Amino acid sequence: MRAFLIIRSYMVVPPCAVATVGAVAAGEHGRSREGHGESTLRARQLASTGLSPAAVAAMIDTQQNYNQRRCRQGLADPAYPGDGMDQSRLPLSPELDMERVQILYANVRAGYIGVFAAIMLLYFIADTYASPGAAQYWLLGVMIANLPRLWLSLRYGQSKRAGRITEADALKWDRYMALASVAAYSGFVAVIYLPYGDNALIGTVLCALVFMVLATGGVLVLSTSYVQVVVFLSLVMLSIIGKFLLIQQPLFYIAAAILSFGYLQLLKHTRRHTQVLIENIALKIENRQSALVDPLTRVGNRRRLALHTEMLFPATQRSGEPFCLILLDIDYFKKYNDTHGHSAGDELLVKVADALGQCSRGQDLIVRYGGEEFLVVLPRTQLNDAEAIAQRILARVREQTCVTISAGVAVYNGENSFEAVVQRADEALYIAKDSGRDRYQLAAA
Repeated sequence: MRAFLIIRSYMVVPPCAVATVGAVAAGEHGRSREGHGESTLRARQLASTGLSPAAVAAMIDTQQNYNQRRCRQGLADPAYPGDGMDQSRLPLSPELDMERVQILYANVRAGYIGVFAAIMLLYFIADTYASPGAAQYWLLGVMIANLPRLWLSLRYGQSKRAGRITEADALKWDRYMALASVAAYSGFVAVIYLPYGDNALIGTVLCALVFMVLATGGVLVLSTSYVQVVVFLSLVMLSIIGKFLLIQQPLFYIAAAILSFGYLQLLKHTRRHTQVLIENIALKIENRQSALVDPLTRVGNRRRLALHTEMLFPATQRSGEPFCLILLDIDYFKKYNDTHGHSAGDELLVKVADALGQCSRGQDLIVRYGGEEFLVVLPRTQLNDAEAIAQRILARVREQTCVTISAGVAVYNGENSFEAVVQRADEALYIAKDSGRDRYQLAAA
């Protein structure tokens, strides 16, 4: 199973996490379609980061084949930037971004009770050891500072239920939460700098203890966004260290030094924790997607087709934009199997699937529909364009294999079900077979 869900490290997790996930992919053979010179240059760039040779090989293979393979499987979002990506960046993983952002917002919502409890405890400390007036001003300020975060959580929930959040939007929601959280965290840490007067020592120590507890929960809540974890820990820990230094007592100087060392160690271990969590999310996504892929040809399966049509058919009915289907069947496949053996038959199926992938577009879905049957779903496609694609497929199969293929082409004409369009394509396929094979036939209107 190929774990080609490589992480956008500059937003989520350090490069060591990418190396681990990439090493999994190295166990599979890759089909590089890039030039040797560019691959060599990319290998040198990745090797300079300290990655293992296996991880370097996996990342090169992933970057070269990621978009084409995922489009063949129907698992890619054509709207998400992929083709023509900046070669200095690692391959993108929109599914991983989407999954971790969903976990982030779920954790933030679940953590609001703890946030409220921490605010009340800090308010009690400020009211007791500073002054009621200062405590009330701080409480008002921290409540206002948390409003953007609360509103964003509610907005995300509404947008998610309405189906308006796509994989391409995931990083945008992550950035929004990061900005809103900076204001909220700043409101929290301001309490330690209130005028405690003669109670400065005990007030500072109590606030620091609450901050440490808050930091533990915050790391868990924000663990899927490494940038937010760093910002949160930095605000909390540096505010304590700064306050200890302002007290100007030897004991607090020592405590500040210890906390500084602990802060650096905490960042280090948080990186590892985030790395493991992201890898687990990647494996979860990979397992979920493997259930939608034909294990032999690595194109979509019937389950993937069902999920695709649940969105495609209603959208087509609403927009009025037609879609086309190409139903293909390998000519004399049973005879080929009997002559050359089942292993050769399996290799032939893989070659045909590769030819289909080379002739299809990023928006198309390729499905292994039956034993030697394939179905290509062409969204937002006119019939003449579907004919051109069918011609390319037939020519490519002749060039790359020793067999031919027949096809039936159908366009959506307002049928009440997707299956009705498939039935018309199937009838056209049988006409192509009866007419001599190695040809395509347009379905009757």
